[in-house]
Amino acid sequence: MNSSLGSKSIKGLASTLVVAILASALTMRAASAQLVNSGAPADKSDDQAGKKKDKAKKKGKSKSGAESAEAPAPVVTPAALAAAASLETVTATVETDPVPNGGDAADDPAIWVNPADPAQSTIIGTDKRGGLAVYDLSGKQIQYLPDGQMDNVDLRDGFKLGGRIVTIVAASNRKDNSIAVYKINPKTRTLENVAARKIKHGVIVYGMCMYRSVKTGKFYYFGTSKSGAVEQWELFDSNGKVDAKKVRNIKLGSVVEGCVADDELGHFYVSEEAVGIWKFGAEPEAGSGRTQVAKVGDGRLFAHVEGLAIAYGEDGAGYLMVSSQGSHSYVVYRREGNNEFVKNFRVGNGEGVDGCEETDGIDVTTMNLGPAFPHGVFVVQDGFNDKGNQNFKLVPLQAIVEL
Repeated sequence: MNSSLGSKSIKGLASTLVVAILASALTMRAASAQLVNSGAPADKSDDQAGKKKDKAKKKGKSKSGAESAEAPAPVVTPAALAAAASLETVTATVETDPVPNGGDAADDPAIWVNPADPAQSTIIGTDKRGGLAVYDLSGKQIQYLPDGQMDNVDLRDGFKLGGRIVTIVAASNRKDNSIAVYKINPKTRTLENVAARKIKHGVIVYGMCMYRSVKTGKFYYFGTSKSGAVEQWELFDSNGKVDAKKVRNIKLGSVVEGCVADDELGHFYVSEEAVGIWKFGAEPEAGSGRTQVAKVGDGRLFAHVEGLAIAYGEDGAGYLMVSSQGSHSYVVYRREGNNEFVKNFRVGNGEGVDGCEETDGIDVTTMNLGPAFPHGVFVVQDGFNDKGNQNFKLVPLQAIVEL
């Protein structure tokens, strides 16, 4: 036998075998997780926020139960599997307690860095079939607020409220189509409702993110929707409570959920789930001009494009991180310039903590969070948790990128 031909044949066979093994593992894990995650059925008011993924796919619906006119449910294609087979794999060191509700419930995390003691920082996670949960860095739930169908969550420090500087947390509540607003009590690390009123969206809300302008010092909320419409609201103090006024409308062509704003550089990024990632100006007067950062089908990004997060580095450097749900993986781009592609990676099984599949929301911080995460942490929602209901996984940031 020709030795060079034999070597190529063996390499080709090995590559095919790796893809087949990965496909089998993901399929078996998803099937097992669907059985584990088959919690009690939701009440009628919960239908729009929590159809189980297996039922949604069979009926041609998305996770939220909307008709198939929106982006189809993500399917792990052979191309996605082939791409995933060769990816770098990192592991989580901590996972949170499962969310209280079964089915497709956990969605989006936000990281609060405790300024007094970073080791006492928290993860705020949405349960879109019930409310908001707060976890410590060991993953233990320390608070649960059954306040509605919270889809996405974000936060910003430095908001002046009632004469005091606080951290405010906002979430998109799909139960009543409102903007939920809280402040963090730094002593208890828990959330306290500070909404001035029931602030109603002008569109049927899906996801959201926040922005703090370096230019003006003002705080903003972006609400996304399945229709492709995006609203920008200014948040302000009203007699010690947080109120809002709409200041801008943006329109994209199809379903948008995940978004993130770069406070320092003034960019607003949004995921059009079946299309790719768009970059707009984040100031309310920025208009509708946009740039496409990445496109579904480019061999790196697979629909649905979901959560986005900014890893802040020095002097405008850092990373834009993205959930490529259709390949059970994540994509990293440069934060600066034209958002050059950096790498793809997966979160695989680790010691006592399972890997992540079909991730919705993500968050990241480069701050030192104490002994467990001295170089920052990457937090991801796990669509198929092996220990019950869905949850969130915490990955040391240095395992992924260097800053």
